[in-house]
Formats: sequence, C-alpha cells, structure tokens
Amino acid sequence: MRSNFWQGLFWGGMVGTALGLFIKPMVDRPARKPLADYKANDVVAKTRNFMREARRSRKKLLRRVD
Repeated sequence: MRSNFWQGLFWGGMVGTALGLFIKPMVDRPARKPLADYKANDVVAKTRNFMREARRSRKKLLRRVD
C-alpha cells in the first residue's frame, strides 16, 4: 500500500512535469514591447481610444440601468 502511494506520487510528478513542459510554451503570451520603445503619438492615440471606449461603455451601461 505504501509502495503504491510513492509509486503513484512519482509517476504523477513525472507526467505533470512532462505535460507542463509541452503546455507552458503554448499558454505563454509573447512579451510586450517596453513602454520606452513606443512613440509619444502612439501612446496618446491609444489612450484616446481607451478613453473613447470607456465613455461608450459607461453610456451603454447607464442606458441599461435606467
């Protein structure tokens, strides 16, 4: 009984490690560019778009609540 436990623990660890090695690279997202690499105009444009979408979302939410 005790031998079975350790054997299961060992093989479970091996299978988990092998699955992790194959799945982790698929799940990881590519690294983003550092903020310093963006141009100022790109940052301003993106921020403007975020604010515009936030405004739209807020208006849509308020329409649903009313």
